[in-house]
Amino acid sequence: MPRLGLGLGLTMGNILGVGLSAEALAWEARIVTNGGTILPATLQIFDTHFFKPAIANGNILTELDRLNIYCGLNGYEIAARTNIIKSAHFVTPVSSPTFDNNGYKSAGTGYLDLNYNPNTQGVKLTLNSVSLGYVVKTPLFAATKRGIGCSNASTARLELIRDSSGSAVFCNSLGFFNTNKTSIGNVFLLGRRTLSNSQEAIINATVTSDVSASVSIPNFNAWELTVNSAGTPAGNYDDFYHLTSFHGSKNLDYTNLRIILNNLYAALGV
Repeated sequence: MPRLGLGLGLTMGNILGVGLSAEALAWEARIVTNGGTILPATLQIFDTHFFKPAIANGNILTELDRLNIYCGLNGYEIAARTNIIKSAHFVTPVSSPTFDNNGYKSAGTGYLDLNYNPNTQGVKLTLNSVSLGYVVKTPLFAATKRGIGCSNASTARLELIRDSSGSAVFCNSLGFFNTNKTSIGNVFLLGRRTLSNSQEAIINATVTSDVSASVSIPNFNAWELTVNSAGTPAGNYDDFYHLTSFHGSKNLDYTNLRIILNNLYAALGV
């Protein structure tokens, strides 16, 4: 981060009149390490409307392995691909998905390799403690869209899929639906495993529970805008904009994460 001379040690955030949090500055440093930049004014918006509320919450930044916010960063794609939580899991676009101020969507066969293997790299995410989610703009629930995930092509799956029945959740076992579909605004989709025999499907504030035994965590990178099926794209590419995605533990305060994200989206104009 450029600093002013005369030994003042002032960051651009200070120049804008409000000191940036250490967490926002750490994310900016990771963006620079990855070869990118972010506008000071945009970083200030992220700090005011995401980082500082998340820090005050005391849970959100500590219960995630990865979180990417893709929207509001048109022209700054490296920032969108940089994990907000830590240095690992820098996202790789594959086959040219569309990227603009609304985030990412598939334009055919494009998708995102999240460079996150939940089996070998999961820290907060474990066999019986899973939060897997993404936010999608005005989605239709019609043809199958494989939003995010990975599987061993048989039983072990960590996936979220949309189709005419609603949002299907596979938290390392058989899937089930939340049928309370909504296509209004930025829709928060979440799958949780809370116990060895219990998982949840969430659409915004609506929760559906299911009794099913956990199996194992698939040993493949998670992909977004399709699903990694044992190393092969599963198709059904998602051509609706993804604003955000994340992996973490069952303890994630997803209710307040959703509120904070919606406030950020409003400030970013998305």
